[in-house]
Amino acid sequence: MDIRKGTRDDLKKIMDIVKQTVNIMESEGNDQWNRTYPQDHDFLADVEAGNLYTAIYDGKVAGSITVDQTQAKEYINASWRKGEPCFVFHRLAVDPEIRGEGIASKLIIFAEEHAISKGILYMRTDTYSLNKKAQSLFEKNGYVNTGTIYMDRDNPFYCYDKLLD
Repeated sequence: MDIRKGTRDDLKKIMDIVKQTVNIMESEGNDQWNRTYPQDHDFLADVEAGNLYTAIYDGKVAGSITVDQTQAKEYINASWRKGEPCFVFHRLAVDPEIRGEGIASKLIIFAEEHAISKGILYMRTDTYSLNKKAQSLFEKNGYVNTGTIYMDRDNPFYCYDKLLD
């Protein structure tokens, strides 16, 4: 598997992955992602900012991750273990047809290596409290649940961080 900068040409497949993921989330009673978020313009903005990275597996787009220093405004109310600077990853998506190949973990490791290459030894992310799969993935990769915040859903989001030193 390779990970490279995402391009506009990747967006159709990424949106196909998102649509499949939304269907799975809906079937599990998880409304973190839905028919209105994320949209292609979210990923296009990531491409244009140079912050979208695409996993290529067997020659095809298999997933993506956005890695930047942009934090949701609600992060100011979170109980982080360390102050800034930090990198954040968002919109982690993997093709449901090839889940179980370790692609999500490899994308997270890539995000961490990217932060380290920029001299930042601290990562943050969040996930919806109903998204048990993401919680398990983050914890498996050494992230610590530091508390909750409320965003645009009825249920809280869990904040996760990792010290990279």
